[in-house]
Amino acid sequence: MLAFPPDFSFVIQVISFFILWLVLKAILWDPMLKLIEQREARTIGAKHSADEMQAAAALTAADYDRKMKEVRDMLAGEAQAARDATEKSEQAVLTGARQQASAQLAQLRDNLTRQTAASRDGIGVEARTLAAQVVDRVVGRSLA
Repeated sequence: MLAFPPDFSFVIQVISFFILWLVLKAILWDPMLKLIEQREARTIGAKHSADEMQAAAALTAADYDRKMKEVRDMLAGEAQAARDATEKSEQAVLTGARQQASAQLAQLRDNLTRQTAASRDGIGVEARTLAAQVVDRVVGRSLA
């Protein structure tokens, strides 16, 4: 049992405990705490570095997307300009072809009208000649 005042062996045990505690602290706990603090500092540093890299990557991706949009817009504008130019050229070709076709059609109509008039005149003369021949054969004498 404990006696009061404690005997000398208790004092030796308390002193031995403190000496052991100081030795273990110097040899084991302080280096271990220092190692843990260094590891935590590296981990936090790595996290900060990773966060900075992610932010830089996000900025780079945003810049890339912006530049790609500009290129797409530029290419779309060039494609639209090419389509417009092609459409204008197509309209010019079609207008020229229509005018040429209209001119040829008018010329063909004029030729057809002249041929029709000439044919009518020729048919009229031939019809009178045939009519005279028919009357001559039917009646047996000439009308003229």
